[in-house]
Amino acid sequence: MAQQRGLRNMQFFPLQSYDALPALLKMGDCHLVVQKCGAADAVLPSKLTNILAVGGNAVITAEAHTELGQLCETFPGIAVCVEPESVEALVAGISQALLLPKHNTVAREYAERTLDKENVLRQFINDIRG
Repeated sequence: MAQQRGLRNMQFFPLQSYDALPALLKMGDCHLVVQKCGAADAVLPSKLTNILAVGGNAVITAEAHTELGQLCETFPGIAVCVEPESVEALVAGISQALLLPKHNTVAREYAERTLDKENVLRQFINDIRG
């Protein structure tokens, strides 16, 4: 389809190994985490964890009152949050994300502090100990 439409800014590669995932994610200029209205509280999208870990710039479609919306409000700069199911909002969010520095330090620092396995386990142990 990309060839038929003359799209030269898209490339398709065969399935890559999981070990290559961090390097592949770092290559992206902008990552899309697209959620339907009302779905942003169901579960944290697993791809978002990896995007944050590599310091990627993400555009998240989520309503402000959802967990994803609150994440973006609580940690300014972690991602660009836009209204879900709005083409105009998504286009504006992508345009905004493409103007950001390539490495998102807010996202990376959040991932190290909050999503790192050792930190998650330490917090879990502290929580169950009371």
